[in-house]
Amino acid sequence: MQSGRRTVPRLDRETGGRGSEPRKPAFGDKYGKDQTGFLRTPSQNGYRRTFGSVTNCFYLVLFAEFSAMTEQNLAHFDADDFLLNFWQKSPLLIRQAIPDFVCPLSPDELAGLACEDYSESRLVLEKYGAKPWELRHGPFTDEHFAALPDTHWTLLVQDVDKYDADVNALLDYFRFLPSWLLDDIMVSYAVTEGSVGPHTDQYDVFLLQASGQRRWQVDRSTDYDRTSLHDTDLNILQQFSPTDEWTLEPGDILYLPPGTPHHGMAVGECMTFSVGLRAPEATQLIDELLQDGMDIEPTFFREVKTNATHCHGEISIDSRDSIYRMLKQHLTQLMQASDEWLGKYLTRPKPGLEPVQSGDPIDIAGLRSRYRAGDRLHIALGTRIAWAKADDGNYRLFADGNRFNFAAPQLDQVRLLGMAKEFTQPQLDQWIDSDRFASILIALINQGSIQFESP
Repeated sequence: MQSGRRTVPRLDRETGGRGSEPRKPAFGDKYGKDQTGFLRTPSQNGYRRTFGSVTNCFYLVLFAEFSAMTEQNLAHFDADDFLLNFWQKSPLLIRQAIPDFVCPLSPDELAGLACEDYSESRLVLEKYGAKPWELRHGPFTDEHFAALPDTHWTLLVQDVDKYDADVNALLDYFRFLPSWLLDDIMVSYAVTEGSVGPHTDQYDVFLLQASGQRRWQVDRSTDYDRTSLHDTDLNILQQFSPTDEWTLEPGDILYLPPGTPHHGMAVGECMTFSVGLRAPEATQLIDELLQDGMDIEPTFFREVKTNATHCHGEISIDSRDSIYRMLKQHLTQLMQASDEWLGKYLTRPKPGLEPVQSGDPIDIAGLRSRYRAGDRLHIALGTRIAWAKADDGNYRLFADGNRFNFAAPQLDQVRLLGMAKEFTQPQLDQWIDSDRFASILIALINQGSIQFESP
């Protein structure tokens, strides 16, 4: 397990959290130590919103390139067929997508993470709480778990891939998608009849059954009743009429496109890993564009027709069209002048998960000394990296919200830094003596996006 990746401590296998003393089983003998599982409910972190179908073709172009980088392959799965026939269109059940799957996380480790103040965790109690479908927010304590009923509750923890290297490694199975599109792996543990209710999500999600069994019901219809239950903090559908039902076993994956009504219920104790994708809404992207373009020369509305108005308070059609034209021209100018804003936005870490420098800053001499001593370099857990070709033919690498410039002949360097998870000596030998490449590598190390690991 990698450790010390970001501003929050990594999950500790011995303590179940970050403490120095071993954590006693949060669930005790009552729930056992070897059962595991996960699920996802609508997130409020501002990262999951709908892009809309207008970008589907754009995604498919990117997917074609990233498909060639797949390191782990899902069994019984054709990525090209999936992207053409199912992506954002229809649910897909993949039986034994990961054969002989063994859950890398125990319920007590998940509970330990939910007890830490740096993690985002929730408990959902359908029954036996203060009210039906009660939602509780962490951090929790062992006493909270000890007081839970025997049935009808679910624990959910976001961003477990940012804390645990074994969970993070599961993202390799989804490298047919752009890395910047993957949001997080949310893990849920549920006891018998545990559920978060029938609901819809505005993002794509892959539901990997990690342990135990979960029964999933899905409504494929498009004219379902969107009315939500009252008196609950969860977005639970008031009416739900499933068209399909499956019971998932460990290693099975269920893909759900945005807006698909679904309901998962634990058949005994189980865990589910929810691989959620990002979907920023248009207003969020426009706000980011405007913030990035604050230094652009401002545009003022000064166009007034020379003929006198006969209606003093009227907003004329001519004036309206002139203002709209000005706005369109300004937005176009912003996008042309700030071609890097999207890369910075898409790689910006979530609040609280920013990279942190590991140890003292390193210089070129220190980099080459550690490299030749055999220390390995790898991408830090939770780091977001992407790259793009600029209009001038050169390349931009984006890492955790920062931009790094590469000349056109350096494409191989960009691809290496933008796609690899670990860096071997044969990969770096040809460039480590280049001061330009070394300086960028040092910047990535010093900001915490890349880290050393001693042999």
